[in-house]
Parts: sequence; structure tokens; C-alpha cells
Amino acid sequence: MGGDFNAHTATLLDTLDTSDLCELLQAPELVELKQPSVVTMRQNRDANVGSWSCKLLDLCCDTGLLILNGRTPGDQSGEFTCLANRGCSTIEYIVGSLIVWQTATHLKVIIDDTRYRAMGGVFDHRPLRLRLNIDCSFVEP
Repeated sequence: MGGDFNAHTATLLDTLDTSDLCELLQAPELVELKQPSVVTMRQNRDANVGSWSCKLLDLCCDTGLLILNGRTPGDQSGEFTCLANRGCSTIEYIVGSLIVWQTATHLKVIIDDTRYRAMGGVFDHRPLRLRLNIDCSFVEP
């Protein structure tokens, strides 16, 4: 999913940390629910937290989705996506499964693109571009 979620999430966790839960509950079957250790911490230049952030972060934690901004090559710093009257913020996100994040090769916040200038000038919301490396080979049965 991608778009304007209007959620200032700062660097709050978008994954559940169940590492201590397995031991605490003496339930080894919960090990499977642990987020794989390959998921990197998310960065975000926007340090603000807004009221919609809980909704987006809860969605991610409940479904296993990840915010790709701030942890994908090309946007490791969590670039600002909105330049409005109240200042800079990050509210446009791309959210996907672990597999989507693992196939993502580049996420770019488009800061200056002639196509967008040609459509009428400067926009306060910056578009995002995500590149995926997908194997489309088919195996015959």
C-alpha cells in the first residue's frame, strides 16, 4: 500500500517485539511469530508523533506489514515527504509485507522531478517511487 496516511510515526516500532514473550510464557511455539532478525530499524527525519500514527502502527503490528520508508535502500534516513505551511513532515508511506521489503531494491522520495513540475509547479506532497526485484520466471508443471 502506498499513499498519504497522514500519520506522523517518528521512529515508533511498526513490528511486535516478541523476543521475551516466548521465554516469559514458556511457549516455544511463539518463536514462529517473532519478526525475523533481518528487519532493520526504521529511520525517520520527522520526529513528530501524530494522532493517526497509532492507527498505522497498529495496522502494521496486527498484520505483519512493515513501513518501507526509512529502512529501504535509497531512503535509509526516512526523508520528509510533505512540505506544507506547518513545516516538513513524513506522512506519505509505502507499507508492505516482509517479502515486499526483501524484494525492494530502492525507495525514492521524489524531491525534484521535471514531470511533476510540468504538471503545474510545486506540490507540497512528494511522490514516492519503489523499485522491486521480482523473479517472473515460470516453472512448467
